[in-house]
Amino acid sequence: MIDFARIKDIREDNDLSQESISEILGVKRSTYSMWEVGINIISLKYLYKFAQYFNYSIDYVLGLTNDRTTVTMNKELDLQKLGNNMKIIRLNNGLYQKDIAKLLNVKQSSIAKYEKGLIPIPTENLYTFCKAFNLSFYDIVNQEFTLN
Repeated sequence: MIDFARIKDIREDNDLSQESISEILGVKRSTYSMWEVGINIISLKYLYKFAQYFNYSIDYVLGLTNDRTTVTMNKELDLQKLGNNMKIIRLNNGLYQKDIAKLLNVKQSSIAKYEKGLIPIPTENLYTFCKAFNLSFYDIVNQEFTLN
């Protein structure tokens, strides 16, 4: 389960109100508030934008690491790069799309769409994927993976 408490901590550490950060992200304050308390899960698009704004890795924002080192992230979230990286990781592990679909509890057609960059993978599914393969969110969205 993802713990989104750190987004509140980061916001408060920077003396920003929920209203301010919601304006920065381009969402309603109530939407942001629901993310902060964990009622709704922040989409990968906004999680990326949040992490980029504060120059922290997504891993730090999600509490997967305590390393506060600032990072340089690509200007935009590249769904095709993310999807291609997921495909390469799957292939390097000798797995089929159906295996990843089972892991993420989604249809195989969703995996195909994620891998082609046609639709964004939900944050909780990418979290599960990264945990299963001991990967960093930051790496999977910013690096270029290669076939072994």
